[in-house]
Amino acid sequence: MDKVNVGVIGSTGYTGIELIKILNKHPKTEIVFLGAKSQYGKNLSSIVPSLLSKKDIKIKQNSEIYKIKKIDVIFSCLPHGELDIILKRIKKLKAKIIDLSADFRLPKKYNDIWYGRRKNENEYNNFQYLLPELNGNEFNRKKNISNPGCYATSVLLGLAPILPILQNNESIIVDSKSGISGAGKSRKLEHIFSEANENLSIYNPGVHRHIPEIENMLYKTSKKKIKILMVPHLLPVTRGIMSNIYIRVEKPLSKAKIIKLFDNFYAKSHFVKILKDSLPSLRDVQFTNFCSIGIHIFNDKKTILISSVIDNLVKGASGQAMQNMNIMFGFDERLGL
Repeated sequence: MDKVNVGVIGSTGYTGIELIKILNKHPKTEIVFLGAKSQYGKNLSSIVPSLLSKKDIKIKQNSEIYKIKKIDVIFSCLPHGELDIILKRIKKLKAKIIDLSADFRLPKKYNDIWYGRRKNENEYNNFQYLLPELNGNEFNRKKNISNPGCYATSVLLGLAPILPILQNNESIIVDSKSGISGAGKSRKLEHIFSEANENLSIYNPGVHRHIPEIENMLYKTSKKKIKILMVPHLLPVTRGIMSNIYIRVEKPLSKAKIIKLFDNFYAKSHFVKILKDSLPSLRDVQFTNFCSIGIHIFNDKKTILISSVIDNLVKGASGQAMQNMNIMFGFDERLGL
């Protein structure tokens, strides 16, 4: 395929704008539609003045996408629950869908509890949860893609290589910290600058919606029931996630053995970097599609720290969506990234 015709709905949120920037650099894509719930009627140049776009597209209402005659893939950057409502009409366009929300990430038994009942429950099996480094080689070309969540991406990439040494029913502590953009363009008091700046706060301890997503994927990958005790924090920075994962093992382990597990697991992965002699920081990955992982063994030789950092808007959302689109159309995973 020479060019992929792309539509983006919900294009003026943080993930939508990040996606447009990536699409603009992609040599195999042509943006044919940009939709939004607000700010429609404006040109792209007024929404993203710094973007040197190939053409100055006008933002339209999301619903106008139904008028597009030739479209190959639709990226949905809508808030949770909104793609589910319009899915039947979207499907009539015969385009593949990459959903950046959680609408089709979880099977019914989890989704009903954490997100509420889906309008189109029968569509769940037409979506594939795709985290390229874990199951990209299992992509089913007949299915749409459900893009992983940002916290889930950071934690799953940190845990996947050591699943063979974990015990069934093991409990793992995850201390995660995210930049404010992870909440989207929120109007909540705690997300405004004067509240978040020079502050550090905890939210949703043990009940964050990405926990079942992580546990479900770990079980699908290893058939082990692993429990995550996760405490998310809000950092006074714009972008980035750091997930510090603490694991207690029965027998002493060397750092060299753990690093070898990670090196072998990610030997063919372009976007995961394993640090040998240091722990990562947010600056290592901001504005990139990379995940940097560092490992520390405490003095008791039985307690492992795995520190995993990503940019929540890129590898945690729009960059990963582009990586998934590249897999969907048989392109090099790195194209545009």
